[in-house]
Parts: sequence; C-alpha cells; structure tokens
Amino acid sequence: MRVTLPLLALGALLLSTGCSGAEEDAAPPPATPAQDGPAEHVFAPGEQITADLTMYDGDDGRRTPFFSGYRPTIEFRHGGLSGECGVRLPVELREFPPGETHTVVLECGTEVVVPADDRGFALVEDGVERGTGEVVLTGEG
Repeated sequence: MRVTLPLLALGALLLSTGCSGAEEDAAPPPATPAQDGPAEHVFAPGEQITADLTMYDGDDGRRTPFFSGYRPTIEFRHGGLSGECGVRLPVELREFPPGETHTVVLECGTEVVVPADDRGFALVEDGVERGTGEVVLTGEG
C-alpha cells in the first residue's frame, strides 16, 4: 500500500499540471491568418484626423498661404461625405504655402468614416478644389 499512495499522488500531480505520461498525439490548432486591420475607421466629431495634404498653386490653387485654424470644406471620396473641418498645422510649420505637401491634423464637426482602401479627400474653398489629401491611418489592427 505504501507504493500505491505515492503513485496516486504522482498521477494527481501530473493531471493537475496538465501533463500525462502519454505522448501528445494531437497537433496544435492551425494558425488563423491575421486580419489586415479594420475595413474602415470611424472618427467622432472633433476627433483628430492625421492627413497628408497637398495644396495646389497657380490658377487651380490658392495664391496665398494659410495658417492653423483654416476651415475649408473637406470632401471625402467615400460616400460623398463633406463638411467644414479645421486644419491644424504642425508646430514647426508657421504657414502652409500653395504648392506644398505637409502632414496636418483635421478636426471635422461631423462623424467621418474612412475606408482603409479609399482614404482620399479633396479640399474645397469657394466651390473650387484647391488641394487633395489622404488620411493617415495609424495603429491599425
């Protein structure tokens, strides 16, 4: 009986730790492919939207630079959504001259839905397209 108790104790220990005396005959579950991130990103009203913006110059664009706080109409390609959005320039950029491209922050007064595969928009001023851009989606997944 002395031999039986240690064997029972050893069996209980092995079972409680998930070990068994038999070899594992079951293969691990197959890996599932990771998602490439969300199909779209929803920005709440006032939420900061990082975007790469290119302003046109010459006859199609602005003739003067703009500063932080500029509030043009932004027309998103997806779903025909448009609205007035504030443009905030990076600290190191005093003004945004026509003909240049910079990363800016948009703050729109309405909810904005941006599909991962169609992030483009037009910047419109007085009914004329003055620039174009693309939302930068960070931290996807």
